[in-house]
Amino acid sequence: MLTEYEKYREQLLDNPEMKVKYFLAKEKLNLDLIIDSIDEAVEKQSSYQTIQRRVTKLRKHIASLSL
Repeated sequence: MLTEYEKYREQLLDNPEMKVKYFLAKEKLNLDLIIDSIDEAVEKQSSYQTIQRRVTKLRKHIASLSL
């Protein structure tokens, strides 16, 4: 059974314009979180491998968006 919020969200996502805005906002949040994790690793002077792993994750995410 869906909650009222879930019903409302599904109703909004029936509109193609809102669906695109929702998708873009979700992807922007994901990118912001990845970038913040890289910033945090740099500030904490994490190992090169940790920073490289996070940058690789960012590159893969960007590549998946371009498909």
